[in-house]
Amino acid sequence: MKKNKASIEKIVLKTFQEEIPSIYYSDKSKIEYKKFVDNAEYVYRDLFNFPKEMFQGKQMLDFGGGTGEQTVYLTNWGASITHVEMNSMAIEIAKKVFKKYGSNYTKHKFIHSSIFDCKINKKFDIVHSRGVFSHTYNKEKAFDKLASHLKVGGYLIFGDPNKIGGFQNMLQRHIVYTLGRDKDEMEEICERLYKDDITRSVKSKVVRSRRRIIFDRWIIPQQDDPSVEEVLSWFDKNNIKFYSSHPKFIFPYSSNSTHSHNKFDIMNFKKYSILSEALWMIKNTEDDEDYQEYLKTLNKVYSKQKKMSDHISAISPEKTINLKSSINLVANYKKSLKEMNLTKPLVSRLDIFLSEVNQLLVILKSKDVSKVEKFLKKTRILFKGYVGVRHIDYIGYKYK
Repeated sequence: MKKNKASIEKIVLKTFQEEIPSIYYSDKSKIEYKKFVDNAEYVYRDLFNFPKEMFQGKQMLDFGGGTGEQTVYLTNWGASITHVEMNSMAIEIAKKVFKKYGSNYTKHKFIHSSIFDCKINKKFDIVHSRGVFSHTYNKEKAFDKLASHLKVGGYLIFGDPNKIGGFQNMLQRHIVYTLGRDKDEMEEICERLYKDDITRSVKSKVVRSRRRIIFDRWIIPQQDDPSVEEVLSWFDKNNIKFYSSHPKFIFPYSSNSTHSHNKFDIMNFKKYSILSEALWMIKNTEDDEDYQEYLKTLNKVYSKQKKMSDHISAISPEKTINLKSSINLVANYKKSLKEMNLTKPLVSRLDIFLSEVNQLLVILKSKDVSKVEKFLKKTRILFKGYVGVRHIDYIGYKYK
């Protein structure tokens, strides 16, 4: 397929008119809407560090707003939204969604346009786009255009699949395009090989139909995901400071005093998201299970560190320490550090995963879907559970 704006927009629009990916609750009851909004409030407050009060009285631009189901509740938090969407079917749903679930309908604008053809001579307090730019012909240009509409001091909310976190999804896409001769056969292959993955998605808090999930992840012809390093470089270019993200990707090493002259800036360490992205690539279980596995080696260190710090604490003229006991406690703590290896579980799982990937690539040479299916039933990590962490959200603010 020739990679130019017109051809990409045409094929993306055709695909997403057959199955609109942003329908979550508009075809369901108000109960589903309430569940969606309750989760959204948790996401913004606890994961993004961006509580709903931050939308009060704000003018917001949403690029690729789809059916409006990802933003209508923001109007109830005080935002006035300019909704830009090239899919006429989706924008008609958005108008109904805003009337049914939103506030102050006449304060919002709906613009039927692609991102690149949209002409707005205005800057906004908040600019927003989630799950859109990977489907455009030029994701960086799309980001630059979104950022160009942001006021100084305003916030950018951007989300898209991650290149490394979506590695397994790209392998799945390769299988579909290698073994499927037409769209119907591609759908059949998805159901045959990724049945558990689809079922898990259907049962998640973001409820969508099986076919909608298939179109959004595997049938859509254009999917070009950015890495964390790429996104942060776009922030840099557009004078946007990193504010927060979910999932987090900053090492737990930044601990300067609030009075420190040297302010830590993640923009100077863009490539060090590698560890988080490696975790995202093989993610297949819940966080609490991962924590137990990855932090197993800390148990002994924890007890030794606690004993040492409890002993040498609350020092005052009235309280001194037993030097002999202190020396022993310090030595025991130092010895326990030899057992600490936070990367060992990650390296072990990556080794299994990459071996499975290599085996899959060899089997794919046969172009035999039955052989692929048989192999995938035996894998331990590949295409299991969450099949990686695909979507990453970022928030930044424009400082100049």
